[in-house]
Amino acid sequence: MSEKTKIAVIGTGWWATTAHIPALKENPRAEIVLIDKNPAALKAAAEKYDVKAGFTSLDEALHTHPDLKGAIVAVPHAAHYTVGKDVLDHGLHLLMEKPMVLHAKEAKTLVDLAAAKHLQILMGYTFPYLEPLEIAKKRVDDGLLGDIEYITCSMTSLTIEFYRGKPENYNPVMQYAVTAPGSSTYSDPAVAGGGQAQLQITHSVAMMFYYAPGLRAEKVSAFMNKLDTQVDVVDAFAVKMNNGAVATVGSSGNVGPGDPSLIEVHVHGSKGRLLVEGYSGKMWMRLHDGTVEQLGPINPTYPGHVPSQKFIEIIEDGAKNYFPGDSNGLYTVELIEAAYRSAAQDGVPVTIASLYD
Repeated sequence: MSEKTKIAVIGTGWWATTAHIPALKENPRAEIVLIDKNPAALKAAAEKYDVKAGFTSLDEALHTHPDLKGAIVAVPHAAHYTVGKDVLDHGLHLLMEKPMVLHAKEAKTLVDLAAAKHLQILMGYTFPYLEPLEIAKKRVDDGLLGDIEYITCSMTSLTIEFYRGKPENYNPVMQYAVTAPGSSTYSDPAVAGGGQAQLQITHSVAMMFYYAPGLRAEKVSAFMNKLDTQVDVVDAFAVKMNNGAVATVGSSGNVGPGDPSLIEVHVHGSKGRLLVEGYSGKMWMRLHDGTVEQLGPINPTYPGHVPSQKFIEIIEDGAKNYFPGDSNGLYTVELIEAAYRSAAQDGVPVTIASLYD
């Protein structure tokens, strides 16, 4: 048996070939097994990264590699649940790209299945691994903010051409390593499940729950604007939490090339407030007693390589899972699904409990 940890990468499209496959390739502890039902995509990824020819299904891969320990799922959003459940059913740990799934009931099924099989679900979120944001988390865990009372999340990003079905327009910026996203990957609601909320707000909401542990949405009111696309591009939510705290969540996917974008979470507690921003890599905290701390900006390279590294550490070393499916995954899916339901009713508040009816 190989001393390396065998990890399946399921889906060899844009993000897998940009982040997960090259990161695993550089990790001396990892051995990659590629899986994709599209033979052309599979062949292109294997040739680009000098990986042995892959497989078109997980069953086929396990027949040849019964010692697989985990799988990274990076397929179109609408397929996350089916593929993720297949991974867990086969007894493998799961690194799930965001969004976890499209519906709360599906997320709960995966969480319960993982718990029953003693498997880990790691969500593929990235920004909080930056050092200033990690230190910010320690301040929260030390209780410096007190009880969380109010949170605001804002995210702006270069994504509108994805929603228009023209990902090739971003080639000069994204410099796709092997292939661009498909024209329908993010533009077709049947494939993507939605637009900016599924692709980007999932980041900021997961960060909110990361910096406000124990909080969970109870009720959401939302408005969305599709602009000239079939999916949401501009979004605004109001959220009531289980502890009485309130939150605002906003985002736009219509920034231009060269704009540095923004992902900001601002947490207000009974003892002070904390601000983190992901793209620049900074944190700022001010407590009611006058204590002030600032770190960054460090203007980092996007940490897309980190989740796969952490995944192996969780599997082999028992490292802590900072972005587990049962909180960062499930709670984020609940909030976003409630937001879509609310927006479809012109902002009528939707309870999280109603998602399980």
